[in-house]
Amino acid sequence: MTTISHNLIGMIDEKTVAILSEIDTIVRDLKFAFFIVGATARDILLQHAHGIHPSRATLDVDIGVFVSDWNQFQNLQEALVRTGKFSSTRQAQRLLFDHERPLDIIPFGGVAEENDSIFWPPGHDIRMSILGFQECYQHAVSVLVRAEPDLVVKVISLAGLAILKLVSWDDSIERGGKDAADLLLIMKNYIAAGNMDRFFEEADILKEEDSDYDRSSARFLGREISKMANQATKAKLVGILEREAASSPGHRIAMEVLRRDAFQKESYEQVSAYFNALLKGLLD
Repeated sequence: MTTISHNLIGMIDEKTVAILSEIDTIVRDLKFAFFIVGATARDILLQHAHGIHPSRATLDVDIGVFVSDWNQFQNLQEALVRTGKFSSTRQAQRLLFDHERPLDIIPFGGVAEENDSIFWPPGHDIRMSILGFQECYQHAVSVLVRAEPDLVVKVISLAGLAILKLVSWDDSIERGGKDAADLLLIMKNYIAAGNMDRFFEEADILKEEDSDYDRSSARFLGREISKMANQATKAKLVGILEREAASSPGHRIAMEVLRRDAFQKESYEQVSAYFNALLKGLLD
């Protein structure tokens, strides 16, 4: 029996639910497994489940799909196109629903090569890191998005989303402004997003962070990530954050937040402190 973490019937827009319904049907027929990642997951877990609104909206739907090889990935895309509701694009990972709503499909599993990377067809010359996808899928939560008939979808956890955001930022720093802003949003709101009781079971954090709830939230998130990440993923995350903390030009993730997020009113020192608290939590 599936344990439902959130009942969000009527809270998610109808077109997004329609996209997820089509994906669920095709994936079940093909006997694949998928989960929701990216900004759609951010909105589901923060905005819809806990009333925490991001500074920017999204129309994209992003999913991760476990496949054994690129043929299975192609079979999935072709099956979705055959429904008549999706169309192909020039981007290997992207389909359009009703010719307007982007669906990005990220494969993981058997397509992974050295250093947990994939190389996109047809030329296999564009690389993307999928580090963390495996454990993030294993820790995904189940969300009820529609009734009659029920539609339950797997959604990456907030801790998992933080993993993928940090990896994605490092994988493509020049395109990572959205990842940096989303990561800060998750860090500062992690306690408030349904984790208050468990946070107070680890009372040492608040004391050591001088009763700063935002830094404490980031550090608690770091501890949660440490519990779910495998050794290679944790080492990568620690390496990124240690490198940025020691960078003489400055902490690039913090600077990216301040450069891209028009709603961010905090200082560079404050934002840097949140990322350093996340690192502390990973190392605790």
